[in-house]
Amino acid sequence: MWRFSPELRALLGRFRRAAGVEFDPPSTQGSVPASPSLTTLPANLPPLPPSMAALVTKIRTAPDFLKLTDAQRVEQLLHFVALFAFLADAERIEGQIWASQLAVLEHLNAMGDGGDALANVKARFYDGAAARFPAMFAGYAFESYLGFLRTNELLTVDGDVARITQQGRDYLAWRVQSRKPPKQAG
Repeated sequence: MWRFSPELRALLGRFRRAAGVEFDPPSTQGSVPASPSLTTLPANLPPLPPSMAALVTKIRTAPDFLKLTDAQRVEQLLHFVALFAFLADAERIEGQIWASQLAVLEHLNAMGDGGDALANVKARFYDGAAARFPAMFAGYAFESYLGFLRTNELLTVDGDVARITQQGRDYLAWRVQSRKPPKQAG
């Protein structure tokens, strides 16, 4: 019978783990299939608060999640990430957009793919709002006014024509579906 010193036993365990060889019997399976788990997460992920970590555990053990293949899980999680990213952006925009900017989006949506001339958008929406709310528009140029909508990818400007984007249309649809009240100022 071979006798190994403690150092060799530890070394043998390291070799087995490194080679991916396991001689021990597999762990017993419970009534619920084991959910996939990561042993280590990428270092660039922020830590989750305890309530969110509990939600991750709840999702991992949900029967509908367990019966999916890995590829289906990835697609489902990507779907929800995209949805939640859109919802977060929509809520952020909702807190910052002014009534006249919202009216610009509604107007461009009604105009269709042709859009409208920047001069018309300025005269019809910006100038009128600036006259009604002079304190809010003091030092707020038309370029900055449109810049908010462009930066948030709600509209594009091609030469001297403004057009609503698909994201702008989705934002307007979200406002209706979420029953957001009309904007009053700006």
